Amino acid sequence: MLIVERQQRILELIRDRKTVQLDELARELGVSSSTVRRDLEALEEQGVIDRTRAGAIYKEQANGDRSANPTLASRMADRVGEKQAIGAAAAALVQPQMTVLLDGGSTVVHAAQLIDARPIQIVTNSISIAHHFKDDDQVETLLIGGSLYPRTEVTVGPITTGTLADLHADLLLFSLAGIYDDAAFNINLQMARVEQVMMQQATESVLLMDSDKFGRKSLARVCGLDEVDRIITDDGVADEWRQRLGDRLFVAPTVAS
Repeated sequence: MLIVERQQRILELIRDRKTVQLDELARELGVSSSTVRRDLEALEEQGVIDRTRAGAIYKEQANGDRSANPTLASRMADRVGEKQAIGAAAAALVQPQMTVLLDGGSTVVHAAQLIDARPIQIVTNSISIAHHFKDDDQVETLLIGGSLYPRTEVTVGPITTGTLADLHADLLLFSLAGIYDDAAFNINLQMARVEQVMMQQATESVLLMDSDKFGRKSLARVCGLDEVDRIITDDGVADEWRQRLGDRLFVAPTVAS
């Protein structure tokens, strides 16, 4: 199990139980207490838990605040069934020999973990996604450098956009913070600029958005919905959006928990 996957599982357990003991986590995950202790330290630094003397408690206020910039681990643990359904539908679009461009949205991370096609090239600004493919000798992985954006595990800035401008991909899978009216938005101008360049360099752009992001506006406009080739969401999306987007919207049945 990768570090990010283990920390995601720990966060899920703490969120479900509200409080856990260190030894309890170590037994359930089959790792040492020192490993769990380091994971808890990392999660506390991300602001999603509070450590106690013998374990940890879930930090309700930090995770309930949508105006904050949540960590990748906390976003990965949110709406897991919906994101896995969307991710599976997106992963099915990837064919052998493709060059696939992936941003670092949590739904895209789920999609990356479900890609079966081989051999492929992966281009990403996500440390988590690059780490997932690091030992796969049938995946050529290019991790785009740049400034590491806090709490998201993605790179942004002129180094990132400059490198992307020299590349081409067959398929882009990306995720944003919200869809409102006829446009899609993200929470940060630098992240939005990276995704705009990604769209320019890909033959096909596919937006992965869980249904609770529809009708939500954020800081930075990334693109018009007519600039996206297709949108994949879960079956909680409102009928209004199904009718408005028509065949360009694919609704993935939610994975049963």
